[in-house]
Amino acid sequence: MTLTRKILLLNGPKRSGKDTLGRAIARLHDEVGVFKFAGALKAMTHGAYGITHGGLVVDDDYFEDRKDQPCEEFYGITPRHAYIAMSERLMKPMHGQSIFGELLRKVLHASPFQVAVVTDSGFRSEAEVLIEEFGRESVFLVHLHRLGHTFAGDSRSFIDLDVPPENKMRVQNDGTLDDLRERAQEVLRRVLR
Repeated sequence: MTLTRKILLLNGPKRSGKDTLGRAIARLHDEVGVFKFAGALKAMTHGAYGITHGGLVVDDDYFEDRKDQPCEEFYGITPRHAYIAMSERLMKPMHGQSIFGELLRKVLHASPFQVAVVTDSGFRSEAEVLIEEFGRESVFLVHLHRLGHTFAGDSRSFIDLDVPPENKMRVQNDGTLDDLRERAQEVLRRVLR
């Protein structure tokens, strides 16, 4: 049985501030943990390419600051392209569109957190696994927007989910880091109401 009671899905284009918003929300409350659908995907991809540090496969954020730069570790392609290929050409064709939702569901069942912030939501099929598992009233969706940032070159997109209207939010991230921290407080208040 899981202690996770509420799921907050952050959905927006690359570089729109999803990870930054997720960390800001988690810093506000001890019962909030940050998760990714792509956590398992990145671990698989790093393992397939034999990318290790100290004998261990590197963690999912290892390439975060250079995920759009070609890397010798990925034989000249970007980490983002390697992840997309592993997802769209291998895992999803073999196991179905919801595979990363299924894998995250298992992780959340072992989680000690009351609120799980998922910072990389972009596929309805993955999110629907969590709605089915935790209930539509327990799932919240935040669309994150930032001027000049789109889903071009990404396999993800804005999604719509069958959750109550009051569980849907829009955050415009064109201001300062302090502005985004204020949005984080607003989002968390709504989730914890």
